[in-house]
Amino acid sequence: MKVKILVIMLGLIFVSKINAQDQVSLLEMDKVKEYLTLNADQYKTINAKVVQIKEILEEDKETIAALKARFKSGDEPGFFEKIKVKRARDNRVDKINDLLDDIEKQLNSGQKNKFKNIAKPGLKALNKKELAE
Repeated sequence: MKVKILVIMLGLIFVSKINAQDQVSLLEMDKVKEYLTLNADQYKTINAKVVQIKEILEEDKETIAALKARFKSGDEPGFFEKIKVKRARDNRVDKINDLLDDIEKQLNSGQKNKFKNIAKPGLKALNKKELAE
């Protein structure tokens, strides 16, 4: 009996590992095109939106790197500057969410169901600990 339970648990772990490896990221457009079976027009439109998302992610990465450099040098931003940074970050999050909505609008119902399983990029909340690292 214990052996059966162990085998079942190992099987479930193995299956979950396989599924995690097969996850498609929205940033990998070749895999997305194949996974969603996009037509040429859909691919062109969605690819343009994904490029915009990549640009937003890169902009955010550069901003975070600049903030980390300031924290390391002991130059902590003031109150109003922190608000400005937070608003800019919130604006980038909103832009990404709008682009994801626009992408979903390009899909038919079957593709929308598959789209739910695709890993979508996003920005996590900022905290002082991460900036100080």
